Amino acid sequence: MRARGLEIDIVSTAYTQEGGYRGAQQLLARTDRPTAVFADADIVAMGVLEALTEAGLSVPDDISVAGYDNTTFAALGPISLTSVDQAGHQIGANAARLLLERIADRHKPSAQIKLSPTLVPRRTTAPAPLGSAADHR
Repeated sequence: MRARGLEIDIVSTAYTQEGGYRGAQQLLARTDRPTAVFADADIVAMGVLEALTEAGLSVPDDISVAGYDNTTFAALGPISLTSVDQAGHQIGANAARLLLERIADRHKPSAQIKLSPTLVPRRTTAPAPLGSAADHR
């Protein structure tokens, strides 16, 4: 983000919906309101969405919101949360398969599988609003 001239501002909160709500309140209390919030879990993003709605802000027109995990509820129509899919099911399937292979052959060398997360864009993200700090970088 810094390489693209974007500011990074981290707020540390609980890994819960309430934590996301409180973190968003902290961000909204600052002089320079962010143009986007990335929450480290979809459940945290739900709290962010709640705080933004309570503050009378429109998502994504005023602020974009994205989460991480691509949970089932993120894809629900009324929520439609942009999220990062970390391929959790594939990670679990690979882990189980590798474990069973290792149990069957204790001398089998360990294996490493690399998976890349993917962004799943939905209705909670959009380009930064005109006149935002991001436009002047």
